Amino acid sequence: MNARRSFLNGIGVAALGAAMVVAAQSPATAAEAKPDPGAHQVCRGVTVDRTAPVISSVSVLIKAPLATVWRLHADIDRWPSWIPEITPAHKVTPGPLRPGSVFTWSPQDMHVESTIKSIAPLRCTAWGAPVNGITGVHLWTFEQTPAGVLATTEESWAGPPVDADVPGSQAGLDQGLGDWANRLKATAETRPGCR
Repeated sequence: MNARRSFLNGIGVAALGAAMVVAAQSPATAAEAKPDPGAHQVCRGVTVDRTAPVISSVSVLIKAPLATVWRLHADIDRWPSWIPEITPAHKVTPGPLRPGSVFTWSPQDMHVESTIKSIAPLRCTAWGAPVNGITGVHLWTFEQTPAGVLATTEESWAGPPVDADVPGSQAGLDQGLGDWANRLKATAETRPGCR
């Protein structure tokens, strides 16, 4: 049990994505700091698995230009400079991120290969990668507001390892998404010219 909990918490630190693509629904209203638990983010038709036993969502308001936030998010090769738990991270597919782009990363010493499922530059990304029996979907959405950029990350997990410890999986994913979103905020806000 401790090994499984450690594994799930390790994944949560870096919040891995996965390969399931399900039908989209209306995007959540982005005016709230805390996402509506009944609504889900959508990136060009991709959303989380609404039937998954574990779904987590975190929003942060980032007081930085949208272009700065997007560059940090989309420059996968530089993720380790501000999210050391996923070292190494590398975009395998050359060129700009697009559906089908592949990247590798290593949350807690696991090798993960993810594939971009959907992307709208400066607005959203969705990717997937089944890992060790866990299938999930990971989305990021970005909305410019008068107060700054509202960044929301949302992820669903399903599969036997999740079913074996739903509370532990939920706690690990909640922690991981929270850490990732807050690191994005802190990094973007400390870049020159962001205030």
